[in-house]
Amino acid sequence: MVKHHIYEISAEEVFYRKLDSFHETYVYHLLLSGEAPKGTSIESIKMAKSPLVNGKYCSRVVGGLLNTRPEISVRLSESLQVRLECLFTRIDDKEHINHTYMIQNVIDWPQVGDFSCQIWYLGERDMKEINKFWEN
Repeated sequence: MVKHHIYEISAEEVFYRKLDSFHETYVYHLLLSGEAPKGTSIESIKMAKSPLVNGKYCSRVVGGLLNTRPEISVRLSESLQVRLECLFTRIDDKEHINHTYMIQNVIDWPQVGDFSCQIWYLGERDMKEINKFWEN
């Protein structure tokens, strides 16, 4: 079951402070980033890859994200429209990957109708710890 944390636009300043703090505390590095029309599936987005990782690893991560439900969803919403969402997923592929990742989607950026998608590497971060961070 996915744990949801929804911040209304009236709490935008608090949300962005928490997001900045989350990045400083929990995120190791950016793996992939790209932009696409809203609704585009993650495997169809043309992504720029971090020089810290290879393409095969990135393909495995994207595949794992497609085949594993996120455990935590954090959203900034305005009038029932999502403005920014962070999806936290632990991929447990015994052979290759056993780490936590965050997909961060910024809706209507860089222009209305598009979105920015970033996949961040969180290492072996515990989902309970991440959930607790967003509950406070």
